[in-house]
Amino acid sequence: MIIQDNLKYRVDEDKLEDALRAANFLAKNFIETGRYTVDETWGPEGLLYLAESSYALHSAYEIKRDEIFIGAVKSILDELRKIQKKSGGWGLELGKDGVGFKTTDEVRKLTAEIEDLPPTVAVLKTIADYQKITGDKSYSDIGDKAFEYLMNHWDVKYGSFLEKENNKLMALRSNPRSYHLFSFIGILAWRDHSPEIIDEILPYLLRFIKDTFESYDDQTMPLVYGLHAANLVQHTSEDYIKNVIKPRIDNHLVYNETFRIKELKGAYGHRDGLRGIVKDEAHLRSAAGVAIAMKFYDLYTNTRTYRDTGIYKDVENWIQNMKSGSFYYEFEQLPERKKIGYGSPGQYLPIWWIVGKI
Repeated sequence: MIIQDNLKYRVDEDKLEDALRAANFLAKNFIETGRYTVDETWGPEGLLYLAESSYALHSAYEIKRDEIFIGAVKSILDELRKIQKKSGGWGLELGKDGVGFKTTDEVRKLTAEIEDLPPTVAVLKTIADYQKITGDKSYSDIGDKAFEYLMNHWDVKYGSFLEKENNKLMALRSNPRSYHLFSFIGILAWRDHSPEIIDEILPYLLRFIKDTFESYDDQTMPLVYGLHAANLVQHTSEDYIKNVIKPRIDNHLVYNETFRIKELKGAYGHRDGLRGIVKDEAHLRSAAGVAIAMKFYDLYTNTRTYRDTGIYKDVENWIQNMKSGSFYYEFEQLPERKKIGYGSPGQYLPIWWIVGKI
């Protein structure tokens, strides 16, 4: 496939077909209803995943102008329009249990009823990117409504949007503060719609996610750690990248024995809000977080600091070994070495990594 010159620096051409197959798998599961439904996932699919999947589908469309990719995003947006709450927000809306992570009917009901910050702010990027790519402004109204809802929850002293306090909802997240990364990503994408307001609040949001990043340690979930690193290398100074981000990638991600699975090269365990650290599951989420941090560091420092190392190649090989034809498995059960699950994070995370864009 011929890749546009402006994309070549960040796209791994040797794995691009794998990313496009995963994007096609995503799209086929979204195109009819705007919901992702497969018979085996690691955990429940929630509304936040719709937005994150759309980021990957937009990137796939940017590379290969296959209408199924943009059609799937349109289906997602149609579904989001139907279920947007009167307030302008969206709930997390957890679906059925997965094979590795389960929740209760009570929590499922709660996540459907209460507006939730991460999916609401993440959707802004979906709408903004869709409009930029297609020129179609027919979803701007739901974005405007969501933005108004969010600004009603802005707290300058806090430095971000204040979430509704609910212990059962927060317990689902290994680090609730980490989800404000989507506030920065979503608000940044929405800038063209409300530039004056957004230019005023973006510095606070950037400071918030920097403070969050600097609070992390070797116990922090590799995925959220890696995604923070990947975003901060794009928006911070050379000095910060060298003296803050680089040592943290080394000490808490790449060489962190807390999550590394020694008997399986390139594999990392997982952490969730209910079970803590789990190392009998080698997770694509964690390996993707580590790989994304390393690759994005290289991209935005114009180096090959990590990508030419043996440990990067081990992570790369493990992720690629999770392929199964048209999709990626989400985790590998140990010691059986059984690969399980093909939920949406198992597809959009490798796409983010391979195409070098979130």
